[in-house]
Amino acid sequence: MKYIAFLRACTAMLAVCLCLSASGCSPNGEESSSSTSSSQSSSIVSDSQPDIVGSSQAPLPEVQATIPAPAISIQNQTEGNIQVKIASPHFSGFSGADELNAKIEQEQQESIAELRSIANSGAETGVTSSLFYQSVFDYQENGLLSVWLTNENYTGGAHGMNWVCSYNLNPETGEFYAFRDLFRNPEEAIPEVTEKILSYLKGILPDDADQSLYPSASQAIQALNGDYSYYLEGENLVVYFQPYDVLPYAVGIVRVPIPLVSLPDTTVALHSMSARRTIRANGQDTELGRNMMLGSEGNTAVLLPMPETARLCGMEATVKNQVCIIDSQEYPITYANGGAFMTLTDFLALAPDDANHLVAYGPDDILRIYTIKD
Repeated sequence: MKYIAFLRACTAMLAVCLCLSASGCSPNGEESSSSTSSSQSSSIVSDSQPDIVGSSQAPLPEVQATIPAPAISIQNQTEGNIQVKIASPHFSGFSGADELNAKIEQEQQESIAELRSIANSGAETGVTSSLFYQSVFDYQENGLLSVWLTNENYTGGAHGMNWVCSYNLNPETGEFYAFRDLFRNPEEAIPEVTEKILSYLKGILPDDADQSLYPSASQAIQALNGDYSYYLEGENLVVYFQPYDVLPYAVGIVRVPIPLVSLPDTTVALHSMSARRTIRANGQDTELGRNMMLGSEGNTAVLLPMPETARLCGMEATVKNQVCIIDSQEYPITYANGGAFMTLTDFLALAPDDANHLVAYGPDDILRIYTIKD
């Protein structure tokens, strides 16, 4: 019997080898690596987000991080009419860490200085309003170390502003990579990637959108000539455009996820990573067994798994019957998908908000929790 089983295994292996040698089978599979988690919300302008497919190279298997987790500092204070909430990483132990830290600090401090300048000019004219600046971060290491800041401010007027800053470097050499630096043959790669970006935009614009949106966006993108801002997230390289850059403010930040498998040949090996989760702690994914649940009615329809989310903030939490007991106080919960959930609005009202904690929920539908640990 063992001999028969062995022959069957050999036959199966031979069939696989013949299939691959004839190019009739792919060892990497054909499923798109840009599939969206059920907990992720749809685009602001459209429910349709087409996958970008077509493989030029296979990403390397996921590997363990080679850099230590960064130390965290938090600024969470109000000075006069200025409220500042900042979570900053402080990397160490690899080439380029000090330069990376300096770039992040410069971006955040310049934003604070701009806010103070606006506040001072308002005080001089007798016009004062509440001003706000928040900056939080995510990071991922998969060949390059990719760090991006998600920023938000309000400086007066009808609305605030959201924007992203990203930094991508090789921790072995300390070299920072612009988008063109990624490719062995940028003159061929840039047009190919640009076509993917334009195809994605066509997919997210609704059929009844102003017909001038796509031509103007296409022109703005092509004028960049490959000078794209990007970061690495999960299995994707994300090219992004700030509000107003290519589409109207109402669309927000335009993020174009491009699967690593569809990129032209790159100068640095980019490892495939698991899809990022929607609840993150200190810039990295958590190990929660459940993600948040998203509805369509604003913050009250965003549900967070309890008691796990509360414990990420260092709070004592248990679920009993129809309530979640957090630090001896009872809060209503909802049961769904076999577990207990609390609304985002209720959670933000009780989450710790001080010099050692910062909890932020952004327009990208991600809950970020930062805690300074002793």
